[in-house]
Amino acid sequence: MSWMFWRLKTGDAIRRRVFTRQAIPVRFFQFALIGVSGLFVNVLVLRFVTERLGVYYLWSAAVATVASTSWNFVFSELWVFRDRNIAGSPLLRLLQFFLMNGAALLLRSPVMWALTSGLGIHYQISNLFSIGLATTLRYLIANQWIWQRVPQVYAYNIHDIVTIVSAARLPELKPFRVLQSIERPTLRISIGMPRAKSEPPPHVRRLDYSEGFGIFGFRARIDVNERVDIVASPLLGWSPHVLYTNVVEPVLRWVFVEKGYALVHGACLTIENRACLITSLTDTGKTTTLLQLLRHLGRTKSAAFLADDLTIVRRDGHVLSYPKPLTISAHTVRAIQTECLVWYERLFLPFQSRIHSRKGRRFAHALAKTRVPAATINAYAQYLVPPPKYTVEQLLPGIEVAAESRLSKMFIIQRGTDARAELPPGEALEILMRNCEDAYGFPPYSAIEAFLKQSRSDVDLAKVERDIIANALRDVPTRLLRRLEGDWWPELLADIDTPASARSLTSALG
Repeated sequence: MSWMFWRLKTGDAIRRRVFTRQAIPVRFFQFALIGVSGLFVNVLVLRFVTERLGVYYLWSAAVATVASTSWNFVFSELWVFRDRNIAGSPLLRLLQFFLMNGAALLLRSPVMWALTSGLGIHYQISNLFSIGLATTLRYLIANQWIWQRVPQVYAYNIHDIVTIVSAARLPELKPFRVLQSIERPTLRISIGMPRAKSEPPPHVRRLDYSEGFGIFGFRARIDVNERVDIVASPLLGWSPHVLYTNVVEPVLRWVFVEKGYALVHGACLTIENRACLITSLTDTGKTTTLLQLLRHLGRTKSAAFLADDLTIVRRDGHVLSYPKPLTISAHTVRAIQTECLVWYERLFLPFQSRIHSRKGRRFAHALAKTRVPAATINAYAQYLVPPPKYTVEQLLPGIEVAAESRLSKMFIIQRGTDARAELPPGEALEILMRNCEDAYGFPPYSAIEAFLKQSRSDVDLAKVERDIIANALRDVPTRLLRRLEGDWWPELLADIDTPASARSLTSALG
């Protein structure tokens, strides 16, 4: 018994670390592992009752289900969900668990009959097939209803500009999370199913985007009045990366513009209160370049991180941090020579990288142009294989994260024949705006953009955003760096003007 509880405790420790770092969906694999062990129980009982006791195989399948269900419930309660603050009694959960598996049996029985009696397949094989067919659905029900958490509210304050109250966790906004309650948030996010065909209240503009499939499909309803209210389907509550990236972030883009700020697509670091913005098309190599620069400049303790993917820019050229977790790849880890990932994170990183790679995103965008429910498929894909996201402190321990700075330079990095050029402000603005648009585009962004960029005061927010960015770049020199191999960081390191620390940097680099 002591060995079993040691294993349970060790499993909890591993799960807490992996969930914190969001490497792999450990709880799902734990549930699946318990299901596999229950499968052996089911098979053994089914064989014994059918062949030794001579019971008809469909009745013996019911007996086997009772045995395996009891086994699965005990270990789900003791191991898979034991870290949750769960409402209700264990007896109620046991009843719900049996009802869920009873319903699964009703679905499995016709499948078993069709395979065994209709196609002549051995009853053991048809039993395995029917169990596998129901596994994912059973996990979703167990995770979201039977062992559901006591409802929790997450509050975020982004530089006192935008505040958010959400019923779902938003991992990308974790640096802005606050513990105190927010009475009048800018955005309020709820999880549930909006009433079909309900009319919005007077003076409320509404967008309702749905791909069908009820609670198992992608749906988001956005109401705009004094604040923005978002009601997202349960699927998006289960897949918080998709909720943030495909719904919340597009909304934030235009809310920031209304407040006099712009979210520009670019990484940013600061040296002695001089910020350098690095922009590129998505999946060009911006994250790896930024980490390489920080790794080398960090030796002099002169550089600080501001943002990797999006940077908040004010009209006067003032920039504010937006320290979302960085999405990395196996190439990124090799490039920055980090040892901060543990063995299971390194093991799964190549698989995660392949799913969330440039090719993976291109496939997703191509899928979005068809009639298939691309946003729903994306939500399930990111639920089962979360993107490999890590904070900059995890990747570069000891690096400083700055809150604000002043924009002094912009670099545009591109892939192609080696070239280097100084760009006039107008051309630099056009490229940056194209890069910003490239960061969005996956459904339902086009619907959200058309709905939200017309402000509550009937001002075209797209023009306002462009004006904010143009003013911010007015006196900022911009350099274009095009490299065939993609190794921009040495040139950027040489171009960044750090007179106060240049000598110490030179000595530190040997």
